[in-house]
Amino acid sequence: MYIVITGINTLSKRLVERLEGKHDLVVVEEDEDRCKRLYSSSGATVINKSPSNLSALEDAGVTEADILISTLKDDNENMVVCSLAKKYGVPKVVSRMEDDEYFEAFEIIDAQAIGHTDLLLSEFLSAVEHPYLVKLANLSNDREVLKASIKKESDLLDKNIGQLRDMEKFPKEFKITSIIKPEETLEAESKVELNQSDELILIGPEESKEKLDAFFQDQ
Repeated sequence: MYIVITGINTLSKRLVERLEGKHDLVVVEEDEDRCKRLYSSSGATVINKSPSNLSALEDAGVTEADILISTLKDDNENMVVCSLAKKYGVPKVVSRMEDDEYFEAFEIIDAQAIGHTDLLLSEFLSAVEHPYLVKLANLSNDREVLKASIKKESDLLDKNIGQLRDMEKFPKEFKITSIIKPEETLEAESKVELNQSDELILIGPEESKEKLDAFFQDQ
């Protein structure tokens, strides 16, 4: 996909890290130093102009964009950028939102607004509802990357990965990808033994997360 991102900040830099190589990215930013740093660290195409400037969006190829993501810290500026993107016919427009009171305004211009409250609430609920798991990332097809720790006096101590996978209550829809030990990180080969404080990295469907959480709770 062709994606235009406005603003260079912690959020947009993380987006670039995750998306570059998979999609065509163009970033628009007014601050020249930020543009230089992002270009030198990622090689992303960067346009040094104000994102709310018509010529900047045109230079970014907004008429060809599949998605525009506005990450500016000012809601009014994001509103301007999103409005322009919709006028240019961008199919999907997504914006950072600092103040929840702007939610309806973004809805009116058919832009998806994502606020800090939404993100924090999601993470806190996950921590409460699945206390034995830590969510590391979301993947496609409603899958998640999760981390689980081997507790003190766990029944899993001194078992190996193969034995864990064969346990009746272990949800087979989850794949163990690696084991983080205090001194090293290992691939999840069957013969690797589990010790206290080891951390398992797993990938599986979000809908089965409760079963996985219950498994580690029982251990």
